[in-house]
Amino acid sequence: MKKINVIQVNDERHLDTLADNTLLNDTSYPELRIEKQVLIQAYRDYVAQNGNPWSIQQPNISNKLKSGLLSHYSSPPDSINFLDRITKSSPEVCPMCGGFKPFTRDHILPKAEHQAWAIFSKNLVPACDCNLKRGSALKGDPATGARILHPYFDNILLQRLLSCEITHRNNYSRFSLKISYVDPNHPDIASIKYHTRHVVIKSGVEEWLKGQLSKLKERPSNVIQTLPRKKALSEDRVREAIEDCLDRIDELTGTPNNWLSIFCHGLLNSAGISSWVTDMHNQTLVLR
Repeated sequence: MKKINVIQVNDERHLDTLADNTLLNDTSYPELRIEKQVLIQAYRDYVAQNGNPWSIQQPNISNKLKSGLLSHYSSPPDSINFLDRITKSSPEVCPMCGGFKPFTRDHILPKAEHQAWAIFSKNLVPACDCNLKRGSALKGDPATGARILHPYFDNILLQRLLSCEITHRNNYSRFSLKISYVDPNHPDIASIKYHTRHVVIKSGVEEWLKGQLSKLKERPSNVIQTLPRKKALSEDRVREAIEDCLDRIDELTGTPNNWLSIFCHGLLNSAGISSWVTDMHNQTLVLR
């Protein structure tokens, strides 16, 4: 998860260009020309409501225009030249799930049910395959206002929201791991939990974290690359190395909610785990 800047796109100008394109008579012409002001108002309302799906009103547009907008997203006319820029606007980390190397785009308001915003730049964010795994999840319990978090508008994404809880059994021979919340009393915890369940966990983060834990058993410095490969360390020095790794990856990706940072935070805050990492690190030096 990551707070990102909106790319500079004049969506209303793009609508103007599309609306006057008579070659689009099989998709959006002349419906877009007739109904353009309705869409413009829908775009403005979206921004005024900071992309909050509980507050945005569905505009009344024709079925042909709905189909036309979906077609324009799937097969963009030359005048919609900003879609690739959105895909490439967060190359280090997926703003939706915190995983690495996003390669596609996600519609915050899913396009199948919210066709009016299918080509609206502020409804499109870079994403990895969590886009497909999320499906149409958007809003939770109306009593709490739970919803998907918006990378352009939700400033809470600048905060560290997620960690992982690592527990051990049988004297560190077996481990369990699950995503945890840094502040269970956060004022936006309902939305944080909703987004985590429907986007982050569905993306496979817990399986990835368990994989990192398995690699850590073999050689901690292969995962925590700030650990020296040939020097024994005290637990305090190991914790410093993990903190350094956490700080570096946060700076590189621009978010404290990337998957490696979640893992490092869990190592530091799960009882007894940093001591175990120290033992594993020092044992690898003896064995090798």
